[in-house]
Amino acid sequence: MKLPHLAVLFLGFLGIFPLSCNSAKNTQNTREEERIWDTVKICSFNIQIFGVSKMAKSEVAGMLAQIVSGMDIVAVQEVRSVSIEPVEQFMALLPERYSYVLGPREGRSGSKEQYWVIYDAEKFTLLGAAQYPDHDDVFERNPLGVYLQSPKGFDFILIDNHLQPGGAKKEIEALPAIVSYFRDYWGEEDVLVMGDFNADGSYYNESALEAVFPVEAYEIVITNDFDTTVAASDNTYDRFIITDSAREDFTGNRGVLRFDEEFDFSLYSIKPLDVSDHYPIWAEFYTERDTD
Repeated sequence: MKLPHLAVLFLGFLGIFPLSCNSAKNTQNTREEERIWDTVKICSFNIQIFGVSKMAKSEVAGMLAQIVSGMDIVAVQEVRSVSIEPVEQFMALLPERYSYVLGPREGRSGSKEQYWVIYDAEKFTLLGAAQYPDHDDVFERNPLGVYLQSPKGFDFILIDNHLQPGGAKKEIEALPAIVSYFRDYWGEEDVLVMGDFNADGSYYNESALEAVFPVEAYEIVITNDFDTTVAASDNTYDRFIITDSAREDFTGNRGVLRFDEEFDFSLYSIKPLDVSDHYPIWAEFYTERDTD
């Protein structure tokens, strides 16, 4: 890690992105707490047009808060609100230990989006955040990189992505260059790439993904056999990919959180599609096995 540079990068970051950092609470460790801290769950979730309208539905907001608070980190895509108010309202629903990084509004059209990374500040320290400088204008929304570290040594770069459906092939093929950029930027080998890639269906031939992310350099954690969308169709639009060096930290546990099965919607006035048209995807990592 290039730690001497981090303070400068972090201060520069503060001038670009809205950032909230809650102080972690001092709590007495218990055996149960230690067991939980041995592993962490990292999640990606396209919340689908997150903004004022979604937060106005209290049942939707409450359900989203339950989903997020069950994870240690959540990389969110599709924040559409012009105002930061819905983000702040949502953070108020979470336990105080959660903090976040919010990227700038991105997009070529009038429909702008932001990346939003929510993390448990008792389990992770934010070392830096930066947006990929897309000089060639490949991406509709420039990926956001966030550099995090757990007290037990697990440090990594998380790259949050929402790839354009019509340009999925071009943008997916450019992702290894994004990995290289952030790896060199922070001098960190463990990189977790996640988000809504639109990597299936009519947008992308899912069988081509392994050629872009070869097994000797990457592990595709959320593979083609997962259904990540709420619709009746079976598509793996959302992906979670890690670099080879992060394999030692990956427990092997991963999945899709089927909130339409986790919650009894007969007790609510809302439907699963009111929450999102995507399911959250997640992977579990050890906090003490990082050797790089």
